Amino acid sequence: MKIWNSNELIGKEVFDATGNAVGWVDKTWNSWNDDYPGYFFGIKMNDFARNTYFRGANKLLPVYNDYIRTVGNTVTLTKTMDDLTRYWNKTVPCGPTTLPLEDLIEMPVYDKFHSRVGTFTTWVESNGQINTFGILLDPYICETWHLPFNTTFPIEPNHITNAKNTISLDQALHELKEYWQKTRKY
Repeated sequence: MKIWNSNELIGKEVFDATGNAVGWVDKTWNSWNDDYPGYFFGIKMNDFARNTYFRGANKLLPVYNDYIRTVGNTVTLTKTMDDLTRYWNKTVPCGPTTLPLEDLIEMPVYDKFHSRVGTFTTWVESNGQINTFGILLDPYICETWHLPFNTTFPIEPNHITNAKNTISLDQALHELKEYWQKTRKY
């Protein structure tokens, strides 16, 4: 669904496709996708959803425009709780190891020279495969590059060289900027 003003969704209660309460929209981030411009939404899960479906996780559950069916006084998703947990519980390669997505959410991201890039906030799946991660860019980078402060940029999983307490990438910050300038319009 196309969302014209993402801030109007903050604080609205969110329900899955079958009417189960999931939580509330807590944050929004700009999407990087030129083919599908829009937003990512961070849902703060309610106690039932968190404890029943997401193993007690206190992190925001990211969803993007395609997952939203309707917006009114509440937000209804196109996915069920089972659909949402399928990706949350998925493991992805991170350099020499494999980690669950939930462990990566809110983890700091650094370039190959240990410069802060941002924070892992979301992912994009296609046909059941996670093919792109979303990094919420560090405020200093947004200011320096003249971008809005809630900007996410994509990184493919194969660029992760290590992930323990932080995520390390195989590119330097200037290489990431060049890559994003060539592949995205900003």
